[in-house]
Amino acid sequence: MKFKPCLLLPLVFMISCQDSTTGNKSTGEAKTSNTVQLYPGNPRYLQYRGEPVVLITSAEHYGGVLNLDFDYKLYLETLGKEGFNYTRIFAGCYIEPVNNLFGIQRNTLAPLPGRYIAPWAEEGGKYNLDKFNPAFFDRLKDFIREAENQGVVVELTLFTSIYAEGMWSLCPFHAGNNMNGVGEMDFHHVNTLYNGDVKGFQESYIRKIVSEVNGFDNIFFEVQNEPWADNPCLEGYVNQEDDRVYRNPWQKKVEVANGVSVEWQDWVASVIRNEESGMAKSHLIARNISNFQYNVKLLPENVSMVNFHYALPAAAQLNLGLGGVVGLDETGFMPHEDSLYINQAWRFILSGGGLYNNLDYSFTAGNERGDWPIPESNPGWGGPGYRKKLSILVETMKQVPFHDMEHSGEILDPSQPGIKQYGLQKPGDTYLVFLEHFLGARLVPQVPQGRYEITCINIETGDKETVVLSLGNGNSIAIPFHCNQVALMIRKTE
Repeated sequence: MKFKPCLLLPLVFMISCQDSTTGNKSTGEAKTSNTVQLYPGNPRYLQYRGEPVVLITSAEHYGGVLNLDFDYKLYLETLGKEGFNYTRIFAGCYIEPVNNLFGIQRNTLAPLPGRYIAPWAEEGGKYNLDKFNPAFFDRLKDFIREAENQGVVVELTLFTSIYAEGMWSLCPFHAGNNMNGVGEMDFHHVNTLYNGDVKGFQESYIRKIVSEVNGFDNIFFEVQNEPWADNPCLEGYVNQEDDRVYRNPWQKKVEVANGVSVEWQDWVASVIRNEESGMAKSHLIARNISNFQYNVKLLPENVSMVNFHYALPAAAQLNLGLGGVVGLDETGFMPHEDSLYINQAWRFILSGGGLYNNLDYSFTAGNERGDWPIPESNPGWGGPGYRKKLSILVETMKQVPFHDMEHSGEILDPSQPGIKQYGLQKPGDTYLVFLEHFLGARLVPQVPQGRYEITCINIETGDKETVVLSLGNGNSIAIPFHCNQVALMIRKTE
């Protein structure tokens, strides 16, 4: 069967029947207060253990459970000690070859031969899709339990696009790998409703995963990783003028999933919601929308979160009124420079984003403390030095009432030439702004008259300087650090 490449069903997604801020079951809001849910007063953010939270991390490449050589306890302990509260994992139905097409060395998602643990039992060298593997689910639940002990929220991604025949040939759903007589098809059909008898086994897998992890508070589900990769529809172009940072042809395009993919993703979300309908807890569901940016307009049914990869600030800004969380849950493929990734994180979170994940290749089997020297060939960045800088954003967000703040790109007088600013504000009370390219500009806060405490933060070192000034009468702020990226925290004192 040949698909029409841009058959959309529809990409102005259908919204759930009730408003996503009301805590109804259709959005997956939890039935207990400790579970990850939308923050009741501002659904752009999450709530966990009864408190509003922004999820920020620099995490391993999704193989923490399915790769038996990976010591996830040491990994999660490292995240917790470094102040991060989030990780993303794949749920087990997909692995990558050791020498895969992305050029990732020591890829945790590419276990060595014999070291992949699958959700299904293996019999005679093939998987029995009618029989689940208890050891896999024990490991999955222990991972989530250890994450909970560290205060880490787990994004559990059920499916992923299959990027090439080499990936498909390793999948338990492939006809050559199971004893159930299913999976004789082109890999583009797998994550669609046109996949024959595979759909039934996908459903039993979804229901098994959902039922096994229902008791945990610290999880949310994601339907599919990068659904536009195997069933794409071109929506537009980005990054056309920047060949230094965005060197690959795919980094110039915005693609979304086509109609057959959207239809299948709707079905997956409905199975999750149906399976949890009689259970003690109900968890949020996320959809992965596109690379870079896209105006979603309406939340898909049963979905409360939309995720982007390699996101530009516009991904958050275009979707501020969506009624759910907008996340950047994977980034990479830029040159190995701390500032590119650190600036991306500040821009996105201060544009109203609710979560950020850098794909950190310094976490490998044998280097679960995240200290493996990343080779130049690996398509991403990370490491202890990078994470130390990222933790400055984590600590800064803890110091402001972000859940009561709104995005503004005009906290400082925007007429100054060259200045770029991304900010959150609680007007007349608290402001947080990330500044770039401001050297030589006159920085005038556009705030009501009064006395304010202004803290300038060097986002590379964490150094701070604080002064108290009268603002709102045209007074300007001087930056004490000679650098071109800083954060300003402005709080009214009287």
